[in-house]
Amino acid sequence: MNIEKMTTEIDLMDDDKLYVVKDGQVIEHELPRYGEVVITRIDGKTVFIDTKTKRKV
Repeated sequence: MNIEKMTTEIDLMDDDKLYVVKDGQVIEHELPRYGEVVITRIDGKTVFIDTKTKRKV
């Protein structure tokens, strides 16, 4: 992360992560192998990330 330029690098080959930019910060969220992720936004800003995981049997 480059604080001076307010930039960061993201690995585009990593499919197991979700990135949210909020107030100048990058928030990294691990995605579940099976399940769902619900993002709640209020006034154009992400406020909640709800993750429901499932196990495949």
